[in-house]
Amino acid sequence: MIRSISDLARMSPVATLVLAIAVTAMVFGADYQTGYEISFSVFYLGPVVLLAWRLGKRAALLWACLSCVCWFLADQAAGNIYSHPAIPFWNASVRLAFFVVTAVLVAALRASHDHQRVLARTDPLTGLATRRMFEEHLDHDLDWSRRFNVPMTLIYVDLDHFKDVNDQLGHATGDRVLVLAAHAMRDAIRDVDLVARLGGDEFAIVLRQTDQNGAKNVVSKITDRVQQALKDIAPKVTCSIGAVTFAKDPPALVEAVQAADSVMYQAKKSGRNRATFVIYGEPLENPV
Repeated sequence: MIRSISDLARMSPVATLVLAIAVTAMVFGADYQTGYEISFSVFYLGPVVLLAWRLGKRAALLWACLSCVCWFLADQAAGNIYSHPAIPFWNASVRLAFFVVTAVLVAALRASHDHQRVLARTDPLTGLATRRMFEEHLDHDLDWSRRFNVPMTLIYVDLDHFKDVNDQLGHATGDRVLVLAAHAMRDAIRDVDLVARLGGDEFAIVLRQTDQNGAKNVVSKITDRVQQALKDIAPKVTCSIGAVTFAKDPPALVEAVQAADSVMYQAKKSGRNRATFVIYGEPLENPV
């Protein structure tokens, strides 16, 4: 049963099509039963809008044509007598134009909505996830880890001496360093994991179903690949990394983020170009 607009947004394409068929059939039945004195043409618009938003312009245009045919058949069956035989065809054409314009506008609105959503969730410079997407992903994975009692690891990465690159080589080179480092981090993780740029030269990585040993392997890959990627453009830039593994009963989102941020700064204060690993709730180990 559909309880809210959000339920419509989660419907599968097949369920959406079935709903459109059902609503159109109901409107056609009411239109046919009540005759020409009561107009139901506006109600045919509901399925057209639904399909335009959920399935796109082509499906909506097809449904606009089908809806106009249904209206025309119901109108003819009602036995309405027009002063000229072309009038019902004119009326059907006007309704079709209205339905088509609505379908095109709604489909364009959905395309713009999707584009803006991508922009809000994707860092324009590096192509990584933004902080907003990172927090949504992390919150989901924390809940998953909590529910199924599986470990996960959150990694914070800060690029050492990045300010020197901007000051000495310019912001264009600094942007290039961020892009290369971002790609290196993304190449070091699995498809099910996530790397995000939190802002400036800070990054976060969410490793699903990963214990501390697995996290150490990933961190080793990250440091090696970042160093390799930057060796020609900024060889002095290294990584300070903090990795927190949530072995059981992970905390809420805010506490998890604070823990990873604290561990990363512990590594940075210990001399940079090193990583600190902890299991949440246990003492810090010495940076490596």
